[in-house]
Amino acid sequence: MERKKRVLEGLEPEPVFRFFEDICEIPHGSGNVEAISDYLTAFARDRGYETVQDDALNVIVKIPASKGREDLEPLILQGHMDMVAVKEEGCDSDLTKDPIRLETYGETVTALGTSLGADDGIAVAYFCALMDDRTIEHPELIIIITTDEETGMDGARAIDPAHLAAKRFINLDSEDEGVLLAGCAGGARVDMELEGRVEERTGIKCSLEISGLKGGHSGQEIIKGRGNACHIIGRILLSVIDAGEHIAAVSMSGGVADNAIPSDARAELIVPDEEAYKRVEKIVRDAANEIKEELGSKDPGLTVKLSKLAATESPVSAASADLMKRIAGLLAATPDGVRSMSADLPGLPETSLNLGTMSFGSEKTTGKLCLGFSVRSARTSAREALIRQLEIIAEALGASSEVHGRYPGWAYDRDSVICAHFADTWEKMRGQRPLVEAIHAGVECGIFKDKRQDLDCVSLGPQLHDIHSPKETMDVASAGRTWEYLLEALGSWDRKKA
Repeated sequence: MERKKRVLEGLEPEPVFRFFEDICEIPHGSGNVEAISDYLTAFARDRGYETVQDDALNVIVKIPASKGREDLEPLILQGHMDMVAVKEEGCDSDLTKDPIRLETYGETVTALGTSLGADDGIAVAYFCALMDDRTIEHPELIIIITTDEETGMDGARAIDPAHLAAKRFINLDSEDEGVLLAGCAGGARVDMELEGRVEERTGIKCSLEISGLKGGHSGQEIIKGRGNACHIIGRILLSVIDAGEHIAAVSMSGGVADNAIPSDARAELIVPDEEAYKRVEKIVRDAANEIKEELGSKDPGLTVKLSKLAATESPVSAASADLMKRIAGLLAATPDGVRSMSADLPGLPETSLNLGTMSFGSEKTTGKLCLGFSVRSARTSAREALIRQLEIIAEALGASSEVHGRYPGWAYDRDSVICAHFADTWEKMRGQRPLVEAIHAGVECGIFKDKRQDLDCVSLGPQLHDIHSPKETMDVASAGRTWEYLLEALGSWDRKKA
């Protein structure tokens, strides 16, 4: 039988892209990781390595040191196996069961209609290539591949501290080549539920759709002032209600994850009659133009579309007038985006929040609006103050709120041995020092450092663009250079065991 030609065949380094393509054949969106976890467990065990698959489906692999390097201090390499699985409107892929349809475009790898999952699939591919090649020089390695990083770092939380059997920790979940990450924000998720009365309504059914926004990662792109589709739809609905129009939501949806800025949202609505529809149409158009002007070049692709669906011959369940006003009010009143900037690191957000998910009117949320927020801050006190603000807003509008998934930040350490080693290696290879910085996004290093206080961490990775979105791309040459960089850093590690 003729071998199926691989999409990434011919790209270098060959083993890395071969394993990356293998990974892309296995659905591995957050919460759907059993198959990829089983694959990685079998992969490591088939090569004879001591391997643990824990109850959270994390995979921990112990790789003995190369000959002659047994006396060196061991290193932990870490990344996550899940991805933010999102797709463009109209894409027919089902990322719960279909493979990622890879494409090469110039010097990049991307996916047809969906996110690529190079965050953090490229790290997993590096790990597979390391496990597969026994000629690579390195000290003893502990590889930790976690689950559900994108939805709360639950895998990292579940790791037994006994697996942190080395002090030096290398996270491969960064997206900017030439930048070493040495600190990050902590955060939490806040869920709100607003319940109210639904009633039977007749009239003209219509849809309000928000699309065309850039979206992106709510830690890295939040500073860019991009539009949030869930907030925008709430603001437009509030404009309609404030104008005295009777409008009711049958259903609402938007966003895919609390840590992804929503690029689109939709509401199915009922208006009383044709004249009301015409008035609502004008209000929506005027509000949309105002918001477009405000966003300007920060997010120029905003599209707001109101369209008729059908006149309802029989009554349908929709939000009561009181519930509708509170829904629009809650969406419009909750803050969004950067709340404060760091006083110590210019250009770095200190505190922010993102409304990432919204639903109303589904089988699970009949008469109930459900919202999911991601709150981030480098300061615990500021994080808690912002959470409290959300709780107060929710309470004032009759909603409930629940906080979960709090995770610690990772404080910058000027004396980091592992960061210095990777900086020295970069300078040796590239002739200049890399940029060392902290970021506003959450990184699992904070979770692990909380489990072992003396853990010495650094994070790095190849150049990725537009992660957590269908526009995600990976730079081929950068992925190769990062692989060479990692091998050089492992091979030149010469710190002896204490």
